[in-house]
Amino acid sequence: MKHLVIRTLLLLNILASCFFYNSATANVEQRLFKAAFIYNFAKFTRWPTAPVDNKKTSITLCTLGEDQLVEDLTHLKGKVINNKTLTVQLFKDPDKCDMLYIAFSQKNNYKKTLKSISNKPILTISEIEYFALSGGIIELTHTKGKTRITANLNAANKSKLKLSSRLLILANIINESP
Repeated sequence: MKHLVIRTLLLLNILASCFFYNSATANVEQRLFKAAFIYNFAKFTRWPTAPVDNKKTSITLCTLGEDQLVEDLTHLKGKVINNKTLTVQLFKDPDKCDMLYIAFSQKNNYKKTLKSISNKPILTISEIEYFALSGGIIELTHTKGKTRITANLNAANKSKLKLSSRLLILANIINESP
């Protein structure tokens, strides 16, 4: 009887470990998939050009706040997009950012940030609910096992950014401003 209890507990422990491992693995895969999405957003976005931009050798992805995806985005550093190297840094100076990922930890403060950069050519991205309706350009959501994109075209136009039709074909498009 004692051996049966020990075996049962051991089996339950193994099953529980497998369950947590599978859900942790799925979570990591989901985050890496989102990081890949963000990388591709840079490929399918056109920024306004100025004479200084012709000499520019990098695209800067800034991050604001903390979540696991912020850490995953640092692994994109050094990737090449349209002959420009992707750099990743913390958000301090909006004039140094081409893209801005706003972490979920900023859900109470992000609107203030969006307002402060609303006329700058910065592609804003977040997983915060209603981000796109609040003036963000791209909102990532995860429902029914799939990552979805919502794009706010008014916000993109206001920032003088052009989103490729290859990106928009995958997106739920809204034309509302805050």
